[in-house]
Amino acid sequence: MSTSDRAPTRAWLGLAVLTLPLVMAATDMSVLFLALPSIAGDLSPGSTQMLWILHVGAFLAVGFALTMGRVAGRIGPRRLLTVGLVVYGAGSLAAAFSPSPEVLIAMRALLGSAEATIMPATMMLLRPMFPNPRQFAIAIAVVMSSFSAGMALGPPLGGILLEHFWWGAVFLVNVPVAVVVLLALPVLPSPPAEAAGRVDPLSVLLSLAAIIAVIFGLQEIADIQASGADTARWPYVLTVVAGIVLGAVFVRRQLRLEDPLLDLRLFRTPGFGVALLAMMLMLLGIGGADMLLAQFLQSVRDFSPAQAGGLLLIPALMSIVGGMLGPALTRWTRPAYVMSGGLVLAAIGALVIALLADGAPTPVLVAAATLIAFSLGPLFTLGYNVIVGAVPERHSGSAAALGDVSGGLGNALSLAFLGSLGAFIYRWGLERSAPRDVTDSAVGDAGDSIGGAVTVADGLPPAVGQELLTVARESFTTGMQAGYAFGAVLLVAVAVLVATRLRAIGLDGDRETPGHEEQAPANAPANAPATP
Repeated sequence: MSTSDRAPTRAWLGLAVLTLPLVMAATDMSVLFLALPSIAGDLSPGSTQMLWILHVGAFLAVGFALTMGRVAGRIGPRRLLTVGLVVYGAGSLAAAFSPSPEVLIAMRALLGSAEATIMPATMMLLRPMFPNPRQFAIAIAVVMSSFSAGMALGPPLGGILLEHFWWGAVFLVNVPVAVVVLLALPVLPSPPAEAAGRVDPLSVLLSLAAIIAVIFGLQEIADIQASGADTARWPYVLTVVAGIVLGAVFVRRQLRLEDPLLDLRLFRTPGFGVALLAMMLMLLGIGGADMLLAQFLQSVRDFSPAQAGGLLLIPALMSIVGGMLGPALTRWTRPAYVMSGGLVLAAIGALVIALLADGAPTPVLVAAATLIAFSLGPLFTLGYNVIVGAVPERHSGSAAALGDVSGGLGNALSLAFLGSLGAFIYRWGLERSAPRDVTDSAVGDAGDSIGGAVTVADGLPPAVGQELLTVARESFTTGMQAGYAFGAVLLVAVAVLVATRLRAIGLDGDRETPGHEEQAPANAPANAPATP
């Protein structure tokens, strides 16, 4: 590494500042689950309102990602981050003192919109701060690890706050963090904004509607499947289809605009589309399986929510270690081989759970989950390095936004598919092996969820109830094993994809003609060929 491109001390201080908003946003996401019972007791929201309180922020954070990626280039990433932090701090303050469910939902929507500014602005600021590819990879590893750290910090922090204060404290704690970051922003560079241009409002609406429709529809289908509720699924299937159609209209419009919201030439960059696909498929394979494991520890192994959370904190912490280790390993081999090797190790961990979950001691299963989280860390950090680092610097915000969208879609697909798979296997096993003394209606109630089986078993004679509960636990375990088996197969497929399609992408400037699109005129149409 030459002295000329080595990042100065100020850049590392700026990196420390940029980790704080990500920790704040990630903690806010994970802490809300603990606060929901207190919110329900105080504000008395309906079941639908509870779902919107929980999910509306995530919907809008992903939905506005593409827009904020474009806005970051228009007004400058530091200015966008400033606006986002001000809105986030003010929204957190208002959310803490919400007098009604409607106000809290509105504030959660505001927080999600503000959160959409963080990743595009952060990645756009990192590029000029760390011009050396290896240091840039380390910076991305720190940023992604800070997000993982926030997710791991959320449950214990929320437990402490809720034990001593009211539920609003989980929002109020964001305010001083936002203030500290705002005061420290002068340490960050201020890249010049692009020439003034119009952000196409129709493109914004199309992208927002398409992303939210797909993710909302998939998540509702997953919730219905997980709960076993007798609710029609076709409206949500139509919602997903409508989102796909709107997405196609959005893409068509971008190809026709001279100044598109999303420059589709980014997908010509070597490795860019493959890295996005790999991240989405990886989350498809393992996101929903992790949800099943959390339920398994509580419903099958009889751990309390706090105990299960403590056990799952170990994989969360090790994912940080794995993410930080990724750039270091690229000193000896290509990033593609580090990522694909991690995917294979994660597949082995998933296979262990798939084969041994019905009889292995809990520490063995937690160790397998830890191996999965640790081994997938490099794909997050190095994958984002390919996504953001391989495109022209002025497109860093849009590239990071696409990474957010890819991750959101992968998680939603995983929850919908693996949730449906697990619920189907659970009900099938329960109906096939339920005790003869249990009525069909009781079996139907028990088939709604593993929690429903516990309720039904409590109302039966002890011996029959215990037999039903045993069958329910075995069926749920089989469903979880099927989910992890699917994940293992998909992770191996992604490993092959990464090893073969990203092997020419490196961290030391040996990307295949990186940034060649930069030679295209700034006002060229999105579908115009890049200048050779």
